[in-house]
Amino acid sequence: MREMLIAECIELLKHHKFIVSKPLGRSCFDIIASKDDVKLILKILKNIDSLSKEQSIELKKISKILAGTPLIIGLRTRNAPMEYGIVYDRYNIKAVTFETFKDFLEGNPPIVYVQRGGLFVKIDGQVLREVREALGISAGELADAVGVSRKTIYKYEAGLASPSLDIAIKIEEYLDVPLVKAIDLFEPINDENIEDKVEKLEDYKREAINFLSELGFRSIVVNKAPFDAVAEKNVEEMQNILLTNIEEKIDEEVLKKAIIVKEISKMLNSYSLLILEKKEKELKNIPTVSMEELKKMDDALELIEHIKKMLSS
Repeated sequence: MREMLIAECIELLKHHKFIVSKPLGRSCFDIIASKDDVKLILKILKNIDSLSKEQSIELKKISKILAGTPLIIGLRTRNAPMEYGIVYDRYNIKAVTFETFKDFLEGNPPIVYVQRGGLFVKIDGQVLREVREALGISAGELADAVGVSRKTIYKYEAGLASPSLDIAIKIEEYLDVPLVKAIDLFEPINDENIEDKVEKLEDYKREAINFLSELGFRSIVVNKAPFDAVAEKNVEEMQNILLTNIEEKIDEEVLKKAIIVKEISKMLNSYSLLILEKKEKELKNIPTVSMEELKKMDDALELIEHIKKMLSS
């Protein structure tokens, strides 16, 4: 079932002109999709409550450093099937059904989200205040008409609270004005502090990260992803991102992973880099350096030029 849903998501995204990665196994995300300035980091789940806190942290971290948006496509919660047109939340990551996602891509965004206590919507507080004052309606009168406190009305207007779906309908009917705002599934989230976990790495991986730091790269270690770290550095006024794998030696599994990461890097206009503790041979079209080669480089620009040379050879 999950594999079928992944396939449907890939087909849908391609139909809407997204560049889509191959599905990934054993990763905190399943698909990366890119179109213009939009980058989606998608996790596909039968049960959205199966997402662990650790997975969510890694998913948000990767999304943040790749300037993308995490999104969950699912079928059900722990207790019931997910409803069409409703936006759920798991660890501050939006979650929707395939049908809701499809409608969003076709220009029909959802407006209702689930929160503890019921169904809620976001409204335009500024329009609410302007229309209320233009009609000569006091906050107290509106509050009495819809069944909330005057303080709550002021919170709606200031954007400090969101009404339930029922209350929003009553406000719109009383003022005869549309107020409900669409929910943007592409909106980036920004709640995750990027924690560097270099100290938890194997010695040779920690050494490689330290070499990259000495070259001027800022490296972020990630778990449950096809790459070990994301390194970034502005070189000649351009941001350069390296999706980095660090391995002891090359084998079939390492090669397979390096190819996947290279494909993802092309989608994101970034670079892939495979760092090997010992490099026994050159790999065609896969930027690779040994620890010894990395140690001899002087700066980030030299490494970037080395990667470009390997890609063009």
